[in-house]
Amino acid sequence: MDLIGDTKIDWLKYRWYFIGFSLIVTIVGALDAARKGGLSYGIDFSEGTIVYVKFENRPEVDVIRRELRDAGIEGSVIQRYGSEELNTVMVRAGRQTGDGGELDEAANTILKTLENIPNNKLADASTEIVGAVVGEELRKKARNATLFALVAMLLYIAFRFELIYGVGATVAVIHDVVLTLALVSIFNLEITLYVIAAFLTLVGYSVNDTIVIFDRVRENRKLVRRSSLEEIINLSINQTLRRTVLTSGLTLFVVISLYVMGGAVLRPFSFVLVVGVIIGTYSSIAIASPIVLWWRALRKGPSRSRAKAKSTEARV
Repeated sequence: MDLIGDTKIDWLKYRWYFIGFSLIVTIVGALDAARKGGLSYGIDFSEGTIVYVKFENRPEVDVIRRELRDAGIEGSVIQRYGSEELNTVMVRAGRQTGDGGELDEAANTILKTLENIPNNKLADASTEIVGAVVGEELRKKARNATLFALVAMLLYIAFRFELIYGVGATVAVIHDVVLTLALVSIFNLEITLYVIAAFLTLVGYSVNDTIVIFDRVRENRKLVRRSSLEEIINLSINQTLRRTVLTSGLTLFVVISLYVMGGAVLRPFSFVLVVGVIIGTYSSIAIASPIVLWWRALRKGPSRSRAKAKSTEARV
């Protein structure tokens, strides 16, 4: 399928525009996070209450969310689990601020509210408290999982191509994660287990797009040896652009649909994927590729200077 035909765009000429945009968004996100005292963590990574309930009739999630909001339980996450005929629901709520902010009191408020759900009766219930120690342990494991993924990808790409290609791809992924975190802070989204899963998906997607371009660069360096590295990179990006438009476009269509119709629970997850697909696509062009180009220029710079000096001395 040929949607855009052959292109001859000088992508590297616009890299500073991409880099400038990334810097602005990152700085704004960092200032926003500092103003708020850090990123906002969901119940999975902070103190909170989890209530498992079973109803006699089919529970309506929107009704439960509305009743809990009226009872003062803000930011609760409500999910159905198990088979549909079990009529089971899980309610997760963070530590409530203000008067009566104790975890057990929040659980009691949730249970009392659920006992008075219109046109339904509570059949069974149990509560679980997530303490600060558990939340910190989950944050640590999530951070370590992301760092391990980055190191593993760096080693693989360094082995598959060259070390500088691995560094370029890793820096691009770090750029994607930092920029997406900045947008998460700006849009007041919480870091949950779903969001961490989206970040890990983003890491894999970004690296895959970068590897496709790097693989074409390696092939073109053998086919068009007389061209400069900058010309080869631009040629490789243009040659893979059709594939990038198809894969990124289709993926973006799916995750946008998930964002629009997935509901409140999946909205942070789908938001990270929407932003990640866009950022991961342009970072392969504006971050990973220029790093390889700059490194080659640094390596060739001194040698060219020495060669020019020797040539001048020979003429003298």
